[in-house]
Formats: sequence, structure tokens, C-alpha cells
Amino acid sequence: MSGTTQRDLVANIASSDPERALRLARAIDDPWFRCQALSYAAIAIESADRFRSTVAEAFRSAELLPDANRVVTVSSWPLKVLALRKERARLAMETRRLLALAATEPSPVRRADALQLVFGATVSAEREVVVPVLEAFVAACLQPLQDGKRNRKGESLLVTCIGATQRIHPEMAQRIVAQLTATHAQQAAREIARTAQMSLDGMLSFPNIGGG
Repeated sequence: MSGTTQRDLVANIASSDPERALRLARAIDDPWFRCQALSYAAIAIESADRFRSTVAEAFRSAELLPDANRVVTVSSWPLKVLALRKERARLAMETRRLLALAATEPSPVRRADALQLVFGATVSAEREVVVPVLEAFVAACLQPLQDGKRNRKGESLLVTCIGATQRIHPEMAQRIVAQLTATHAQQAAREIARTAQMSLDGMLSFPNIGGG
């Protein structure tokens, strides 16, 4: 059974049988899928202590991955679980840790990819948590590539997240749009209009856990 299949099985049974889900998650060899599966199991665990220990286990699985980009990316799953369960202190601590780790990724494209997931995980958190994530994400997206060319992938990511950015930090959203290409700026304007009546979690559904 592939890691993807194992993770999806855990996700499908977690709400009805969290104990079995936890056992199956722990049996997954691949740390990427084990981290995700442990996150699905954790969100269904009622005991606060066991919930926290399972989330910690998920973060430890992520740390087994070989590079900062992948560690930060998959850690967004347990990070979102902390946000959904309103574990504010742990959420703030883990977010700071992941931002520091993401800063070690030299590629702005890879860094932006990872930070987009962290932004999605923390989008409904307190401003002191989410604004530093947003700032790091925007900086990565707008950083030129090594050859000096525009980071067009980063600009596309900014368009995807511009509705949430507008809601959280309107001034930053305006500054972003002013720096985009004409095409991306037009796309951003349409996205802001499209998401104007949506909830923050509805705007950014990634990482895809907990119905966010």
C-alpha cells in the first residue's frame, strides 16, 4: 500500500475510529505521509494531552525529511491542526520555528511554495501569528530569481492568496498589486472581488485538513 493510500485511509476513518487511525498513521514508513496522517488522526483525538503528543509526533516526522522546503511544507498540516484546535501558544511557537527554517531555503520559489502552505495553515490565527507569515511569504514571492528575472511563479502565488491578504492587511495587498505585472494585477483585482464575501478559511483551503 502506498504512502498516499495509507494517509487517505487514516483521513477517512479518523473521525469514526481515531484509535485505529492513530495506529495506522504510526505504521506509515514515509515521514511525509506519516506526518500528514498523524495530523488527521490528531484532530479527532478528544484528550488534550494525547492530542498534543500526537501533534508533536507529526512535527517530529516532518523533521526527518531531508531539506527545509519539505519540512516546512508538510509541517503545515500539524500547524493547521493546532490552529483549528485553538492551541494558540503552541501555534505561535511552531510558526516562529518554521519561519526561521524557511529562511534557510535559498530558492525564493521553493521558499514561497512552502510559506504559502504555512499561510494557509495560520490564516485565521491572531495577527501577531499570521502577519509575520504573510510578510515572509510576500517577500519570497517578490524576490527576483538568481538570474535577476521576475519571480513569476511567486507572483502567481500572490494572486492566489490576494483575497486573504486584502482581508488581513489591506495596505500590504495594495503594495503587492502595485508591484505585479499588468496581467497579474488584473487577476488580483478579480480575485479580491471574487472572495470579498468569503471566510478566510474558505479563501485558502490548503493544507486540506479539517474542512478548511
